[in-house]
Amino acid sequence: MNPAPETVIRADAMLTPDGPIANAELAFDASGRITYAGSLRTGSAVTHDLTGHVLMPGLVNGHTHSAMTLQRGVSDDEGFMPWLAIVQGIEQRLTHDDLVAGLELALLEMIETGTVAFADMYFWDEALVERVRAAGLRVFASLACSNAEHVAYPSVSSWTGAEVLAETERLAARYADDPLVRIGYAPHAPYTCTPEFLRDVRERSLRLGIPVHTHISESAAEVAQITEQHGMTPGAYLDSLDFFDAEVHAAHCVHLTGGEIARFAETRTSISHNPVSNLKLGNGIAPLPEMIDAGARLSIGTDSVASNNSLDLFEELKLSAILHRGAREDAAAVLAPTVLDIATRGGAEAIGFPESGALRVGAFADVIALDVTGASAAPFTPERLVSHLVFAARGADVRHVFVGGRHLYADGEHLTLDAADIRHRARAARERLVPTE
Repeated sequence: MNPAPETVIRADAMLTPDGPIANAELAFDASGRITYAGSLRTGSAVTHDLTGHVLMPGLVNGHTHSAMTLQRGVSDDEGFMPWLAIVQGIEQRLTHDDLVAGLELALLEMIETGTVAFADMYFWDEALVERVRAAGLRVFASLACSNAEHVAYPSVSSWTGAEVLAETERLAARYADDPLVRIGYAPHAPYTCTPEFLRDVRERSLRLGIPVHTHISESAAEVAQITEQHGMTPGAYLDSLDFFDAEVHAAHCVHLTGGEIARFAETRTSISHNPVSNLKLGNGIAPLPEMIDAGARLSIGTDSVASNNSLDLFEELKLSAILHRGAREDAAAVLAPTVLDIATRGGAEAIGFPESGALRVGAFADVIALDVTGASAAPFTPERLVSHLVFAARGADVRHVFVGGRHLYADGEHLTLDAADIRHRARAARERLVPTE
C-alpha cells in the first residue's frame, strides 16, 4: 500500500518547540498530522512554496463570545456594569439568525487573523456548532446559563437554565469523539448564579466529565458584591463550594488574591487572560506575572468584540508582553517567549486541544503563515522570529491558515466560508438590532 500523500510547505522560517528554524519545511499527511517539521530537505516535493513567509502554530483564543460581533462598538465609553446592561438589553432581541450571522462574522475575523481554536461562552446548539465545523476551526463551546429557571436568550430559545444544562449534556455526548469540538457548561459568574446552581453544575461536571467555563473576579464590583454576600472573594467562595473539583476554565481573573492564584494552580484550574477587554472596560490589570510564577494553566483571550472591538490575538500578544513591564518598570516582568507559548501550546492545552498548539511530529497541522516581506517586518532574520511575532506582527500579516491539515485561508481568500454573504447578513442584523445608528 502506498503511504498517504503528504502536503509539504516551505517557508523562510518556522517556530518549533525547540525554537526558530531557518529555511524551514513542514509536512503533514492526509490525517492532518505533522510528519516532519525541520530544515528544508533536499528533493522534497513542495506543495506550497511560501518564500517570504514564516510558519507558526495557530493562535488559540482562550475566551470570547463570538456571536457578539454584531455588538461591536455599541458601548465604547461605559464602565463595566452600565456596559453589561446595554449589551444584555440587545441580547434580549437576538434571533437565531442573528447568532448565525454574528458567529460566522467572528469566524471570518478569527481565520483572517490566525486563530485556529477558541473557547466560547454564549448560546450554542447543534446548528451553531455545525457552522464552526464547516468553517474548520476548533471550538470549546460552552452553553451560557445562570440559574435553573432563567431564560437567557428569549428571542432565540425558551430554554431555561435547567434545559440548557440538559442540552449541554446532549451536545457533549453528540460530539464526544469529534477532534474539532468540546462542549462545556457555562454558569455565567458567581454573582449571577445561585450556590445551588453552582453545586449542581459541579456535580454534573464530575459525574459526566464535562468541563466548566465561567467568569471569575472580572471587576472590583463583582469582588465587592460577593464579599458582602458571602464573606469571601469570588475564587474563595467557589472553592468553598468545592467548585474546583471539576475541570474549570476561568475567564478574566483580574482581581485574584495570591492565595486564589495558588489554589487555581493547585487545582489545575485554567485561566484566560484578556488584557484589552479588561483595560477597555476599566476593570484593571490581571496579575499575569504571579500567575506565571505559580505555574497556573494559562491562555490569552479577546473577550467579545463588544468589550474589545477586535478578535486579533496579535494585539493581545503584544499587550500581554508589555503591560506589566510598564506597570512594574521591569522589562523582564513578562517575557516574549512565555507569552507566545501561552497563546499557542498553553492555550490549546488549557481549552482541551492538547494535540494542537505546537509544530511537532504527531501533532495536528494547525499552522498559520505570516508574510514578512512588508516594511513592518524589515529587517527580518529568522533568529528574531519570536521577537517579530510578539512585538511587530499583526493579524493582517496572516496569509494562510491550516487546521488539521485543512486549508481554510489562502492568500487572503476564505476557502470554507462565503465572506461577502456573511458580511451582508451581519450588516442587516446589526441594522435591525441597533437601528438608531
